[in-house]
Amino acid sequence: MRVELTTPTTGRVVKELKIQSMVRLSDIVDSVLSELKLSIRYIDLEPYYLVVVNGNQLGEGVRWSDVLLNDDDYVVILPFAFGGSLSLTHHFI
Repeated sequence: MRVELTTPTTGRVVKELKIQSMVRLSDIVDSVLSELKLSIRYIDLEPYYLVVVNGNQLGEGVRWSDVLLNDDDYVVILPFAFGGSLSLTHHFI
């Protein structure tokens, strides 16, 4: 499984994980956050982050604890407000 997580604190983090059976997205995210030594959990991100699994965006209101993943899945997690350039921001603020 490949997981890409982008946060303002960590920037873009890419993890290759080996899992033996189905696992919840919430557990995977908590595991990655813990490994990064961040004091947040998936529930802190869930309302503010976009999740794409194998190229398909999770629908609004889908709980991360209800999403089951397997070893072949590719997950991308990023904030809704993402991107931009600091140099461009200075021109518009």
